[in-house]
Amino acid sequence: MDNWRRLLRYCGTSVVGVVCGQTILRVGYDLFGWSGLVSNLVAFVIANIPVYFLYQRWVWESSGPTQWARVVLPFWLVSLAGLALSSLAVGLVDSATDNGWFITAASVGAFGTVWLVKYAVCDRYLFGVLTDQGSPAVQGRVRPVGSPGAAEDGTQSAGVR
Repeated sequence: MDNWRRLLRYCGTSVVGVVCGQTILRVGYDLFGWSGLVSNLVAFVIANIPVYFLYQRWVWESSGPTQWARVVLPFWLVSLAGLALSSLAVGLVDSATDNGWFITAASVGAFGTVWLVKYAVCDRYLFGVLTDQGSPAVQGRVRPVGSPGAAEDGTQSAGVR
């Protein structure tokens, strides 16, 4: 799959995540009376579950077994960076106002700053590596010695994809 198509799918998946997350955040904040931080945390956890599977299956079309230590844990660590930044922003805004729309803007703005970094990490190190393994057309991926693309002396070059 070409990078533009993957990026468009990533954008679509992100829209799903934002809509789910912000809906949950507003329900927690406006209807249940939770604080902005609690609403943000609950929204983050619940929304990231379908987002992970959409990234894996639809954006990067990976259908192999889930590699918890190599994919799931790093995905959640990158996501937690967004949560930390979002929680800081939401906490600051929540202490200054009780307007739910400002809470929403703070959450979306903070997660948005992590969005491009998350794409790069997912593509370069998590899902992209899984879907590109064994593909002779992929450049810049390290392949096992003896695999297509490895030099006869066992060395490999790591170019830019």
